[in-house]
Amino acid sequence: MTFASPLLRTAAVGVVVPVHNEQELLAASLHSLVDAFEEVSQWGAASRLMVVLDSCRDASRDIALELQDVLARDEGLVEVSVVKCEAKNVGYARGLGCSALLARWSRLPPSKIWLATTDADSRVPLNWLATQVMQHEAGAEHWSGRVVVTDWSEHRHETGLQWQIEYDQESRPIHGASLGFNAAAYLAAGGFEALKTGEDRALHRALIDQGGRVHYDSATRVVTSARRRARAPYGFARALDLVNSSVRLRATS
Repeated sequence: MTFASPLLRTAAVGVVVPVHNEQELLAASLHSLVDAFEEVSQWGAASRLMVVLDSCRDASRDIALELQDVLARDEGLVEVSVVKCEAKNVGYARGLGCSALLARWSRLPPSKIWLATTDADSRVPLNWLATQVMQHEAGAEHWSGRVVVTDWSEHRHETGLQWQIEYDQESRPIHGASLGFNAAAYLAAGGFEALKTGEDRALHRALIDQGGRVHYDSATRVVTSARRRARAPYGFARALDLVNSSVRLRATS
């Protein structure tokens, strides 16, 4: 799918990354996003990366501020903003980031703003934003991508195999690590709820209820972590633990 520049429906593109003590993985996540922003820079939309530091007690703040300084000095194609909260709540953090982006672009109509969100333990592919913007230009109000795990070192080999089998059977999985939406549709849906887990699926359901066009992307996959220690209760790490337990039971039965 191609279209001529300038964009017709998209005047600004913003990405929200909630962060809670992610010093080991954050730099790789943020740099992958900078690369993805560069892929859409040719179309002339305003670009901003919003990092939300939620109750961080490690070096995550330093990592985010260093990137902000580097891009500001180099006059990079994407601006980085850093906001803080003490909510320990991923839904609240995502919502705060979206509100901060919309405040920055208050002079733009929300219908011309595309917002996306990913996770601080994940790396987006180079075409992640370009794919979303193209779908927005084609009429989509909401975009949902898939994830992939490349490092199963903290789990049994069989766990990775079983997870992939089960995941491939899901027709429309929803991940906060790979979501995008038109800002007007987001506001009409009520935004992210302040939920400690499941905020992505709650927003997805609310967007569906608004009746806007949704694009489910099965090809564009975000590389996410399969770590054992969960940041969100009942999130991805918890799902992997359940698969791991199932594999262990079958192995001992």
